[in-house]
Amino acid sequence: MVNGRGRHADGYDRAVDTTGTETTDPAPIPPDDTLLSAVESAAADAGFTLEPEQLEAARRLASLRIGEDRPGHLYLWGAAGRGKTWLLDAFFEALPTHRRRRVHFHSFFRGLHAAIHRVRTEAADAARATGEPGAGSRAAAGAVTNAVEQAVDELLDEVDVVLFDEFQVHDPGDGALMIRLLDALFARQVTLLTSSNSAPQDLLPDPAHHHIFEPGIALIEANMQVLELAGSTDHRRSSPVRHGDGFARGSWSIAGESADAHLAALGLHRPGPGEATTLTISGHTFQAAAARDGVLWFASAELIERPTSVGDYLAWAADDGRWVLDALPESHALTREARARFVHLVDALCDLGVELHVVAATDQETFMTDPALGPEGFARDAVRTRSRLALLREIH
Repeated sequence: MVNGRGRHADGYDRAVDTTGTETTDPAPIPPDDTLLSAVESAAADAGFTLEPEQLEAARRLASLRIGEDRPGHLYLWGAAGRGKTWLLDAFFEALPTHRRRRVHFHSFFRGLHAAIHRVRTEAADAARATGEPGAGSRAAAGAVTNAVEQAVDELLDEVDVVLFDEFQVHDPGDGALMIRLLDALFARQVTLLTSSNSAPQDLLPDPAHHHIFEPGIALIEANMQVLELAGSTDHRRSSPVRHGDGFARGSWSIAGESADAHLAALGLHRPGPGEATTLTISGHTFQAAAARDGVLWFASAELIERPTSVGDYLAWAADDGRWVLDALPESHALTREARARFVHLVDALCDLGVELHVVAATDQETFMTDPALGPEGFARDAVRTRSRLALLREIH
């Protein structure tokens, strides 16, 4: 029940319900017909017609203020495979400006963490050189703010629109940094577009840490139009997959002679014992079965049962564009942490367009829905993972 409405500084109307929660409605600006037509034409060129929910999202996008005072922002969320990234990309490409930047969540935060480390080290070294007691640690602490400000400056340099794809917050440290980033972003005259599988209030869902990101949720809800892209169809799983691009060149096969034959036909020959390679990253070492000719071959016990991170996957993917995840057991045999890492691995490699070949003990569906996992299921965000795995060719 709506019991009040008012105009805020960002130009949007607010509908306030009886719980006191504000929801952001779009300002009554008619959509830009040229932009809307461009998105509809892109859909027609791709062989489909926008569904009603997708068309409404396209209208919201085409109605945003861009390159003006008090620019509009849109947080587009919904279940996996509903077309969020496609819509934002189509709109982004249709914008009549080159003052725009597309950023992926994982890649941006990897760069941000590297910048924080660099600025902290430089600040601490310079402060220690003064000989003042405690100067190094004080300087290092202040470097986080400097690094975030520097990252925002670089991100927003000469742009009117930033597209932040696959917005998600699972790590409390990243959540704290994202609050600083959002605060800085909304202070600039730049339109922010984001896609996410989660509603704002579901970000950083772990109850032990959720309170850390509540200020970030408040920033999103106060400054952005929040729109759910609904729909009952996961288009990744229901549409014919073209196995020719990026991640979709990969495969999922059940361990055995046929799996080895399939991989060998792709030039991916099972490594011999002498090909084992030690990879060092962030002071940690990991054993790859092979790292050769742009191919990285890992046993699952080494890649997801060990404490690897998204940053590790991004760094390795910069050098190796074809991956084999070998000896993946039934999902109930994995630890909870390993299942979470599997989700992050699929996210990172899919978003980067890395070709992934999985050799597993069972088929995809059984792996993701194993009843032996119990009521907690595979992992958080498993629906998105199943949607992305559907892009891989299953070899029987």
